[in-house]
Amino acid sequence: MRTLAALFLATAFQMAEAGAPRAAESCLVPPYMDDAEIQALAVELTTVLAAYPSLDKAFHTAAPALCLNDGLFHEQGYYEPKTNRIVLRTGLDPDLRLAILIHEVRHLEQYNREICPTTRMALSDYMTVRLALEADAAAIGVHIAWDLAQAGRPGPWEKLRDWPSHKDLTARYASEIEAGGDDIAATAATYAQWFADEDRRAMYAFAICSNYLDTLDRDKVNAGHDKLPEDMAARVCVMPDGRPYPCELPP
Repeated sequence: MRTLAALFLATAFQMAEAGAPRAAESCLVPPYMDDAEIQALAVELTTVLAAYPSLDKAFHTAAPALCLNDGLFHEQGYYEPKTNRIVLRTGLDPDLRLAILIHEVRHLEQYNREICPTTRMALSDYMTVRLALEADAAAIGVHIAWDLAQAGRPGPWEKLRDWPSHKDLTARYASEIEAGGDDIAATAATYAQWFADEDRRAMYAFAICSNYLDTLDRDKVNAGHDKLPEDMAARVCVMPDGRPYPCELPP
């Protein structure tokens, strides 16, 4: 099952029970040595992740396949736990591709922290968690893009700043920093800002609900009744170095 981000930055965070398109796709598994483009992407990603312990650990522990797929149209990329693959659309601008890849690694890390819901959870609670995970991945992606810009590589930040679904997120992060906030305050503000765009939230909510119902139909099971853990917000909203950032689950 896939949570589509069709009109947005491009994350299609796949749940473990999902299938995925395979058209015109090239993949490499570690050590990513047989395709020059994917190898260069893996080296670049590894260099960036070295500064972000939880993402670095998750990526190297999971050792996902990295794939380029020219059959993607609405989506720019997704993470699929069932096959342990991160798939990106072929031909993306390198800076945007890196930003998307970081976003998907955050989803990989969320999955490996075992905080992702399944259809054993009631639909309303399932949707709440999935929306929170998307907001968190977006906020962490913006945070890392900001760090890269401060370190002399502005490309990913500039691409997110110009991307329609992320203009407000990058603006919110920057405004918090410019007002004297630190990275935790800026990430928390960006997470909250994700929910402020009603169209963005509605698009994700529709896709999440559709995927949940499709999964029930495909697996011939009834909707679950598991409830949200009381500490779910604290489990979701953690900086890559382990510091918590304040957040609330969406109502």
